[in-house]
Amino acid sequence: MQAVLQIIKSKSFSSLIGNGLGALLGVITFAVLARVLPKDIFGPYIIFLAIYGIFENLRIGMVMNALVRNLSQCKAQSEEEGVIGSTLFITVGITFLYAIIMLVLYFGFKQFGLFTEYLFFFKWWVGLAILSLPNNYATWYLNAKLQIKSMSILRIVGQIAFIVYIYFFIIPDRSIYSVLNGYLISQALISLIALFMGWSGFSYFFRYTKSVVIDIFHFGKYSMGTLLGSNLLRSSDTFIIGLSALGKEGVAKFNVPARLLEIVEMPLRSFAVTALPQFARQYSEGNFEALKYEFERKAGMVFYLLLPISIICFVFADYIVLLIGGKGYADAALTLRFFASYMAILPLDKFSGVMLDTINKPNLNFYKILIMLAVNIAGDFIGISLFNNVESVAFVSTATFAAGMIFGYYQLNKHMNVSFSNVLKLGWMDYKGYIFKILKIK
Repeated sequence: MQAVLQIIKSKSFSSLIGNGLGALLGVITFAVLARVLPKDIFGPYIIFLAIYGIFENLRIGMVMNALVRNLSQCKAQSEEEGVIGSTLFITVGITFLYAIIMLVLYFGFKQFGLFTEYLFFFKWWVGLAILSLPNNYATWYLNAKLQIKSMSILRIVGQIAFIVYIYFFIIPDRSIYSVLNGYLISQALISLIALFMGWSGFSYFFRYTKSVVIDIFHFGKYSMGTLLGSNLLRSSDTFIIGLSALGKEGVAKFNVPARLLEIVEMPLRSFAVTALPQFARQYSEGNFEALKYEFERKAGMVFYLLLPISIICFVFADYIVLLIGGKGYADAALTLRFFASYMAILPLDKFSGVMLDTINKPNLNFYKILIMLAVNIAGDFIGISLFNNVESVAFVSTATFAAGMIFGYYQLNKHMNVSFSNVLKLGWMDYKGYIFKILKIK
């Protein structure tokens, strides 16, 4: 009983529960939209989110990891205020630049009659970028301060608001405009909450300093490239399918099982969120052996913890796809099985990236993503040209993440003497120890 209470009180468990509820609501939202929207509307909505996700990752990549790392190393309140002001300054600058670029592209495409089918997206992209800024920054700040409950509340409130909007407005209307309006309103709501609670950092905006801004920029440029590459890694599948003969229906069919990756990514994000500040603190204090041990133990333990979820997704793929997408997506079960084959290695790959950022090697993390992106794009084109189905795209993902994992652990072994065999061994010992404590086995 004592072991169970220790687990429940831990930051990782709080993050897991919060992200779990958020991910569950996200899957429910996705499932409802998949059922009520025609595929020729649901597909473009997926494309809208995929393209906006690229910008989101620009902001997250440039700011979030740098904010977490720098706040973990601050010794005084004045230092914290300088870091908050400097990271917020960069966030506002990126948002302003993005809005200008989107408006220029909108009027340029409109003038030359290009992409007329998706031209209206640009208005929502600009509005969403501005209205979601306080919410996004609040999430990063709460992550850095390990205020997991508050961070989870923001996410959950926004998703509940979107679900309520779906019930009252999207289901009766079933148009792409009502979906985009609902998403925009839900983001604006949680931004207002973040501003009211003082989590958005705007009270420290003018505490930025040139030296901190430059330091964060040099770290963030690689981290931004990494997250941008990660987003392109997922979005490339959607774009390539959408541009092929498989079209919008192929995009919808691919993204129903792809959405289920959140089953694994949800707890994985939770463990990564709580690990990064701890790793950064150990590295700044020069506790390299302790850092190495903690990484090997935690990465391996999360791998074994999430492995059963991958197995369940593989075995029960037919039922899971029917539950999420309905009978219209019953033929997507094989795609989910291919996804499940690489779900298992996601924790190992994710933690290698966290560790590379921790030891101040964000450039190597960026190169890792470039390798994965190259493997994925080449594999997607080859798979579609040979088999002309979405299953081949899902199959390529296993090779993609395996390539990233191999490169990541090669670099960690080179710079920190991290042993992959130790990751599996220490992780199993830790995992087994938790299970034995819970079951009271000696």
